[in-house]
Amino acid sequence: MTLSQDEFGLLGPLVVRREGRVVPITAAKHRIVLATLLLGANRSVPAGDLIRRVWGEAPPDRAAQTLPVYVMRLRRALGDPQLIHTTPTGYRIDLPHDALDLHRFAALAEDGAARAAEEDFAGACEVYERALGHWRGSPLADVPSESLHETEASNLAERRLRVTSELIDVKLRLGRCDEVIADLRRLTAQHPLREQFWSQLMVALFRADRQADALDAYRQASTALARELGVDPSDGLRSVHHAILTGDPALHQPAANAWAPVSQLPAPVGNFVGRGAELARVTGLLTRAASAVVVCGPPGVGKTAFATTVGHAVRDRYPDGQLYVNLRGHSTSPPLSTPAVLARFLRAMGVRADHIPVDEDDLVRGYRARLRGRRVLITLDNAKSAEQVLPLLPGEPGCSVLITSRNELREPLRATAVRLDVLRGDEAWKLLARSLGPEAALAQFDAIAELARLCGYLPLALRIALGNLVGLPHADIESYVDELRGGDRLAALAVDNDDTAAVRRAFDLSYAALRPDAARLFRLVGLSPGPDFSAFGAAALLDAPEAEARRLLEDLASAHLVQRVGADRFAVHDLLHDYAADRAAAAGEDGGSARRRLFEWYLRTATDVGGVLYPELRPPSAPPVATGLTSDAARAWLTAERPSLLAATEHCASAGPLPLSWQLIDAVSGYFGTHGHHVEFVRAITAALGAARRAGDPDAETSMLVWLAAEHRNLGNLRTARRYLREASPSGRTRWLHAGLAGVVHLELGEFPAAGEAFASMLELSEELPDIPHIRVGGLAGLGALALMSGDYRRAEEHLVAGLELGRAAEGVNIVATCAALLGRCRTAEGDHPRAVALLRQALADWYRTGARHARADGMAHLATALCLGGEHAEALRTAQRSLALVQELGGSPRIECEVHNALGLVLRHLGKPGRAVAAHLRALELATACDYRYGVAVAHLHLVRAMAFDGRRAEAARHARIGHELSARCGFGGLAAMAAGLLAELG
Repeated sequence: MTLSQDEFGLLGPLVVRREGRVVPITAAKHRIVLATLLLGANRSVPAGDLIRRVWGEAPPDRAAQTLPVYVMRLRRALGDPQLIHTTPTGYRIDLPHDALDLHRFAALAEDGAARAAEEDFAGACEVYERALGHWRGSPLADVPSESLHETEASNLAERRLRVTSELIDVKLRLGRCDEVIADLRRLTAQHPLREQFWSQLMVALFRADRQADALDAYRQASTALARELGVDPSDGLRSVHHAILTGDPALHQPAANAWAPVSQLPAPVGNFVGRGAELARVTGLLTRAASAVVVCGPPGVGKTAFATTVGHAVRDRYPDGQLYVNLRGHSTSPPLSTPAVLARFLRAMGVRADHIPVDEDDLVRGYRARLRGRRVLITLDNAKSAEQVLPLLPGEPGCSVLITSRNELREPLRATAVRLDVLRGDEAWKLLARSLGPEAALAQFDAIAELARLCGYLPLALRIALGNLVGLPHADIESYVDELRGGDRLAALAVDNDDTAAVRRAFDLSYAALRPDAARLFRLVGLSPGPDFSAFGAAALLDAPEAEARRLLEDLASAHLVQRVGADRFAVHDLLHDYAADRAAAAGEDGGSARRRLFEWYLRTATDVGGVLYPELRPPSAPPVATGLTSDAARAWLTAERPSLLAATEHCASAGPLPLSWQLIDAVSGYFGTHGHHVEFVRAITAALGAARRAGDPDAETSMLVWLAAEHRNLGNLRTARRYLREASPSGRTRWLHAGLAGVVHLELGEFPAAGEAFASMLELSEELPDIPHIRVGGLAGLGALALMSGDYRRAEEHLVAGLELGRAAEGVNIVATCAALLGRCRTAEGDHPRAVALLRQALADWYRTGARHARADGMAHLATALCLGGEHAEALRTAQRSLALVQELGGSPRIECEVHNALGLVLRHLGKPGRAVAAHLRALELATACDYRYGVAVAHLHLVRAMAFDGRRAEAARHARIGHELSARCGFGGLAAMAAGLLAELG
């Protein structure tokens, strides 16, 4: 491509054209500065980011003074002093949107996707080709910045491949199979592990009447995946293979992609009556063409039951799945945030936890990309506004959205609104009669009809009335009707056409029929901010024994004033929640005290279960953990209460008591940090951080910054984690938490001096805080890990043995397991494989007990290494495969997955499969590089040396040995540096 006047290019070597002439940027560092500014065009780029891109993580002392000089020279070279602006935090380059090839590429790619969605495939093809025409080679090809290439260049290359795949899909739709086959042959050769290209090649060959070649392509893909990764093809690729074998006509449709259908619809509604015209209209809309439909109507009219019935009726129209979420738009509990909803959907669609972004815009893009080309029904129940719904729209021609709301939400959704009103008289009679039984229906026909009228023919009111009638003698139906007719104390105050009047009549009568203690519990559950609650939570609200709360909940469930939503869990309809809160206010209930009792029960129990699973994090002032609480029960409680704990945290952060918000975070941090709910937890921590800052509590602020850093470290964002740690000002008891995580982050970034300082400070702090023995154990474990990675195994063992003994005395299960696992790795390095195996198995047993599944995956990887080097190759392979399956199921840390692939590669090499070993180590290298885990990078390079040498690729092996030696020497990985030197000597 030839750039026109006043344009900039990043999609290849850096190119600048000003007023029709090419402007050479000859200095390498000037090119880095300009490329960084262009990547962030039209926004301020912090000076710190520019310094890091130019000089790396160890800039010279005068970098801050040198950077403005580079900018001044760039301005001079570009011939426009105003092009690059100085901002309060850095610099900004302002460009028209079409002046940068990257911007034009992105805009054209988006336009191509929109045209494809509208089935303008010829137009989409032309636009996609124009988008890809902006590429002139490898992105940033002549910009010598290691950090830019590790992050930005790889991301750009990934976007190019994604658009290439979308272009091929369009060409397949246009029937241009012969044309794409040649392209796909090249792409599968360049990217043999990308199943999408293999899938497209197989479909293209099949459509070109080359079934044998299509089946051969599958064999090639299987061989590549087995050789490189030691895995079988995915379910999606196998399904394409099966379709080719059977000549499935569906293959003549658009190319298949790997996909696991999901169904989240609630169970079909029992005793659903009426709505024939509305059902026909909505199912027709959703069956004939993809669309957005809003089912609107007053509260209690049965919108959720209707939407659930529709969803089951049209399931066959949406074979790729049905997503469902209650947005809680009119609930007294907090509405679900967009990030929380999208994270749930992405997890349901098979996206690994560590691949789910935290940023809302990235979540929306990922969600829509995941739905591209699919036929999925998305049901958004209980929406409050169009703004709540807009980010959740898929933008795909095959997907439909079914929304329920009290409002029509026509604009800007461009949705068809279908209003539900109350049932017809005969429908309401039928609903009552079905539940009351045929004898009652015949004997009390008129009474049932009158009951339906008094309930306003509103489904929720009818069901509340049924709660009081089912099981009673027939004669009582007339009595109930008389009571309902005469006991309507709100009727005189009701406004004409008040949609909720009928519900209020039924509520009022049911509420009046409750015993006083049950009525009080009903009032109090209206004060709970969570989506559901247990009998124990109800007991906390009531300030009564759990057995009494359970008995009263049975009364409320029988009256249909609460509903069961799972084993020992209850929920309240939005209207009932509001009604209960109104009754609480009218009765003068002390809502603040009731909520505080509930929140303090959450905190006490979370602290107890945390004390079982994560005793290292338990405050020393906390009372002893209740006897008899098992680790299984602790995990089950945390899983069940997770949404309510998060709701309580956010409620406290906004409405108080503020300290409870960060205390709850401290109590549940161990669980959330290891169970993958990163998006929701980051939101809750951020809310608690805001509360801590408003309260002016620096220790609480530091604690929340540490947990934010820990979450980003779990996600593989080590530099973001370090940034949060630098924001903190630790003091008092927060110093050890901060020091411990800072040491881990520095260690994984290969910043050994800083890691050593952090761990040494923990030993000093342990003298000041002797009531927290885990501080010293953590410091010893950290120093042991540092010595291990430095190659000083004797010193590592001294620290780890001391930590192990002290940790056992303090009953710190997880920290004991950590010390044992690290000590096992030392024994492995020294060749004592039986002792290494025993120590690692001990650690795995402890982690199994506490549910620390990420740590177990890491420990199994090192156990596989010890078993392999001890000659137990078959057991080592089984262990490595179990470790890989677990880490992929969890979507855990890229660091852990790197360890797993390195272990798998080692085992494969010892089993005489060097090609597959090389592939495994290359994957480890990719993962370690992506998350900046430098020790893992060095280990992968050295494993590649042995695997490639075994495979006869000595020149490549020597290159990896040199890279591994240089990195190890620079970072202080003493043992690895010595190993690399030995390998270089062997290779000559």
